[in-house]
Amino acid sequence: MKRLIDKTERFLIRTVVLGMVLLVVVQGIMINEPARLYLSWAERMEGEIIEYPAITNQETAENEPIALPSPQGVLTFSLQQYSALPQAKILINNREGESFEGREVEIPVMGGDIIEIDCRAYNFPVEFVIESVSENMAWPERGKTYTANQSIVMIGKIIVK
Repeated sequence: MKRLIDKTERFLIRTVVLGMVLLVVVQGIMINEPARLYLSWAERMEGEIIEYPAITNQETAENEPIALPSPQGVLTFSLQQYSALPQAKILINNREGESFEGREVEIPVMGGDIIEIDCRAYNFPVEFVIESVSENMAWPERGKTYTANQSIVMIGKIIVK
């Protein structure tokens, strides 16, 4: 039994050493440009045009107008526990936008805008909820809750579908 284990161990060690040597040799060969082109499938595919039908039905493509999603949208924020916090400001791309004069604030946004809420004026936690978003917006999501505690809360970058 011990002899079988020794033979198996010797075989495994030789296989690992041979594999490592083979790996180093192949990596050395890959330095040469023609060899890399021959050995690497990704290098062969680079620069080739992949042909596939962009439009499968020519009739409908010619007759239908192209519908582009609007990069504009509307976000509605609401306060959870307070009816108004006028010093809490919504920042759009680091510029002061609307403030929470009422319980809800509706702001127009564009795709790519960065939205933040500045609550540094208040020394207590303030919770905000995204009440509604335009249908063409993928981010932020409706119903998401954010909490600010004497800080600026990053809502995120507006993503349009």
